[in-house]
Amino acid sequence: MSHLSILPTAYTRVDLLEASLRDEGFDVVVGGLISRFGQEPLLVDLLARLGDAPSLGWSVGADGVLTMVGDLQRIARHHGLEGRLQRVARRYALRAALDAAEQFMPGTQVMLDPS
Repeated sequence: MSHLSILPTAYTRVDLLEASLRDEGFDVVVGGLISRFGQEPLLVDLLARLGDAPSLGWSVGADGVLTMVGDLQRIARHHGLEGRLQRVARRYALRAALDAAEQFMPGTQVMLDPS
């Protein structure tokens, strides 16, 4: 039997994205500068690094949605990064769902066991 899960995820919470990135082993800085080829560095709301992979950044737009900033060509060539980013998206969606459950049922504490 095959199971397909699709979690459309628009990042809107810096705290949930930061925690999800850290869970996947990224070094995360809130409010950092990301290098851009041939341009001045860009201030981002969240900066993530993983080993020798190119840095990734996220900036909060006027609509409250976090937009990823990075050199997509270099990111695409880094082995394993795509899979980690997919796991980050799943972790973020799970955290958002658990947070929504806590809001839906006041007084209930929902916890994520990382094991």
